[in-house]
Amino acid sequence: MSEFLTIVRAVYSGLSRRKVAAMHKVSRNTVSLYLRQARDQGWLTLEDLEKLDDLTVSQGVSQIASPSRDTSFRMPDFDYVHSELAKPHVTLKLLWEEYVEECRRNGERFYMETQFRQYYHKHAKVHKATIRLEHKPALTLEVDWAGTRIAFFDEESGKPEEAFLFVAVLPCTRIIYAEPFRDEKMPSWISGHVHAFQYLGGVPKTLVPDNLKCGVKRANFYEPDLNRTYQEMAAYYGTVILPARVRKPKDKPSAENAVLIASRKIIAGLRNVQILSFADLQRHVRSGLEQVNSAPLAGKSESRWTSFLAEEKDFLLPLPQSSYEPAEWGKAKVQPNCHVAYQRKFYSVPFEYLGEEVDVRATSQTVELFYHHQRIASHRRLWGKEGYSTVNEHMPPDKLFFADWNRDRFLGWAGKTGDCTRRVVEAILDRAAIEQQAYRSCFGVMSLGEKFGSRRLERASGILLSRTPSPSYGQLKSILEKNLDVTESEQDVSMVPVEAMKKSSGRGFRRGADYFGGRGHA
Repeated sequence: MSEFLTIVRAVYSGLSRRKVAAMHKVSRNTVSLYLRQARDQGWLTLEDLEKLDDLTVSQGVSQIASPSRDTSFRMPDFDYVHSELAKPHVTLKLLWEEYVEECRRNGERFYMETQFRQYYHKHAKVHKATIRLEHKPALTLEVDWAGTRIAFFDEESGKPEEAFLFVAVLPCTRIIYAEPFRDEKMPSWISGHVHAFQYLGGVPKTLVPDNLKCGVKRANFYEPDLNRTYQEMAAYYGTVILPARVRKPKDKPSAENAVLIASRKIIAGLRNVQILSFADLQRHVRSGLEQVNSAPLAGKSESRWTSFLAEEKDFLLPLPQSSYEPAEWGKAKVQPNCHVAYQRKFYSVPFEYLGEEVDVRATSQTVELFYHHQRIASHRRLWGKEGYSTVNEHMPPDKLFFADWNRDRFLGWAGKTGDCTRRVVEAILDRAAIEQQAYRSCFGVMSLGEKFGSRRLERASGILLSRTPSPSYGQLKSILEKNLDVTESEQDVSMVPVEAMKKSSGRGFRRGADYFGGRGHA
């Protein structure tokens, strides 16, 4: 049934024109126009309306003429107005003032601001996907996590789990991106942004997140303390992060609405669906997302997706050639062998930074080392059995090595302990691709001497050399801890390390059994 017939029928049923206009969201002038046309056609009662068919009504409605416009006024170029409104800081008032100035120069009559705005709204509603008054295209991407979780069966853990939904929206055309993740941690948060940029085919100029911990470490409207990885990701794509104020949902109303839409259209649609894997969940969410973005907008023939392609996509910043790879940050101290330890792997640093604390930035491919925000070294990320990544130029000349630790000093110390210990240390040094890589193991051998004593260290070194031509610190430590170097008669004493014996010795004078009359009385 046409809008015309619905409105006329409502008035003929006894409703006031004001109430009918409010119900159908039209002006009272439109209601009066429809009633006037109905009377002109002779449709005066409800019975007359019952006899009409759609063809008759459409022919009658098509004859309704809109009020004639005074052609002595110059009509603005609203295509130009609409395109200019996409630019930053351009307002409809500014464009009206420019229109008035041009009309005055040409001696033409011009519309006042109210009519100018009305004609623009009418033009944009009919010919354009959006009305650019509140939101500039591609200016802001609002992001958030949906509060409702999605249940699925996880094949990896073999039990039911819950997923979290990442939601992003461009307020201008209301295009939505949604993706499920297993958690709300930083890698998921960053991946959600990267995938949203790829889905949109570009990058917005600003990001408006909530004050969640993985994005904002300390909330402050004037100087928010942003997470380092999140800020690095934004800088990589050339966008800016502007967190919403705490407990101010109106700072990101489009995101709140997008979360509501995603919850109703996607999450609620899966409430009775049996999801047997996380990959299956991802497929369902992608399908639901396409339905949301492809559905016609209320009162328009365009969808979110077609509106975005026509009105907003060209204003996005271009994507870089490669996607941002999430990085982890940490701190480490440069060790005496000119290496830092990161996740049980060792990476060299120029010897000038020996003993200093450096920042470590690690991705799946690289490990970078920074001192006072300046990069001082970069390495390929080590995986598997590789333990050291060493750049020869990072190692100091022997005479300049800090603390005077070098091959000769380690061998000299080991020689004082015994020939077997010296051969073990020499084998460790010879096996290293670069001598300094072995210094950490040599320090470990020295610590074993302090803990178990020189005698046991020498005996354990002899046992190890009889077993393998390539001895290591770990093997030597195992022999000592398992007491494989002692005889049964020595077990009661040798099982206690030297350090433990020192700790148990206590302080002060203690009287023994002999003092009280012999051990027989003890």
